[in-house]
Amino acid sequence: MAHNVKVKYYARENTKMKPHSFYAQVIPNGTYGFERVCEEAARNTTIEAHTIRAAVEEYMRVAQARICDGFRVEIGPQFVTLGPGLTAKVKDELNEDGTVKKACTAEDLKATGARSRVTATVNPDFTYKVSNSIKWQKTDAKGNALENEEEDATLDDDSEENQNANVNGGSSSSSDDGPDDYGLEG
Repeated sequence: MAHNVKVKYYARENTKMKPHSFYAQVIPNGTYGFERVCEEAARNTTIEAHTIRAAVEEYMRVAQARICDGFRVEIGPQFVTLGPGLTAKVKDELNEDGTVKKACTAEDLKATGARSRVTATVNPDFTYKVSNSIKWQKTDAKGNALENEEEDATLDDDSEENQNANVNGGSSSSSDDGPDDYGLEG
């Protein structure tokens, strides 16, 4: 499948890091809605878009129920795995001078007051295919293309970055609080 649309990004300053640094901030081209995906998926098949929609909705109803039962659920065999997640943490209580007033323990960590969430782990092969198909356009923060900044960041199959992406398991969602539930940095 040919991809002619470029995905925009700009250099955003990381004000939390010293020394001075920047990171790539992606500017999405919009949201491709569920109905449009169903219609496009049905185009070259004998399946109607409404049938795809109904099947996906039922699939996700079952997936949600199994996640609530504590299972990780594959969304397709080579795409994404969803699972239960919990964002909870405890910290030492500190005195005004920064010394420890009361040390926290593992017993202090409770699900009460924590935030339940859904985790997502992207299959490394799916990540690899996407990363080798995407085309990038550097812009300013408002999305205006910068002169002479057209680039094709498609990685070579043998590049170190692609080999690492394949070995390290693609990508995973997590909160900004630290590693996700599977020990990978998000």
